[in-house]
Amino acid sequence: MENFLLIGIIGILLLYFFSSTNVHKSLYRKVNEEKNLLEDEITKLQKIIDRYDRQSKVSSNTLKNSHDNLQVARDDLQTLRLENMNLKHRVEELESRNEELYAQVNTMV
Repeated sequence: MENFLLIGIIGILLLYFFSSTNVHKSLYRKVNEEKNLLEDEITKLQKIIDRYDRQSKVSSNTLKNSHDNLQVARDDLQTLRLENMNLKHRVEELESRNEELYAQVNTMV
């Protein structure tokens, strides 16, 4: 009777052990599947982050180049305005000198 009871207890423990190992195996598989899915999602998101990072760097460089080009254009425009003002002033001086010379010629004649 003792042997039968001992064999029964050992049998129940073996059944519990095998059933729990199957549960652990199935849980391990599910955890691995979830882990693989998450790794795939992380890889996809990392690719997207890298792509946006490259795009932002290109956009930043483009903006910097545009800013530099605009600065050069502003400087050129300022130089041309000053030159234009100087030329206008010179033309006014020459016109007034021309009028003076005509006046002198008219008084001589």
